[in-house]
Amino acid sequence: MWKPGQSGNPTGHSGEYGVALKLAQRAAPKAVRRLIELIDSLDERVAAVACNSILDRAFGKSKPAEEAKDDLVSRVEAMSPEERVWMAQELLERAKRYVPAFGEALAKSQSLRLAFGGERSDGED
Repeated sequence: MWKPGQSGNPTGHSGEYGVALKLAQRAAPKAVRRLIELIDSLDERVAAVACNSILDRAFGKSKPAEEAKDDLVSRVEAMSPEERVWMAQELLERAKRYVPAFGEALAKSQSLRLAFGGERSDGED
C-alpha cells in the first residue's frame, strides 16, 4: 500500500479526467484530418491557424528566441583565438599602467611575458 506521506493520487486528477483523456485520444485522428482539410480554407486566418496547429503537433511548438546576451563571457566566447590574444594583450597593457607591481611581475614571470607577447628564453622559470 502507500507509505505515510505518500499520496494515493499523486497527479490529483479525478477519474473523469482519465475518461476525458481517452475520449480526446480517440477523437484525435479525426481532429487532425479536419485540420488538414482546413489548410486549404479560402479564409487565410483559418488556413493559418490550421497550418500552425499541424506544425505544432508534428514538430512541437517553437520556442521564443532568446535575447542575445551582452556580457563579457558571451563576447569572449564569440571571439576568434586571435581576438582573444589581442584582448588579453590590451588588458595586460592597462594592468601595466595601473598596477605599479605589474612591471616587476612581468620581469619575473615567463608565462606573463609569453602572454604579454614576449619571447621565451630557455632556462627561465
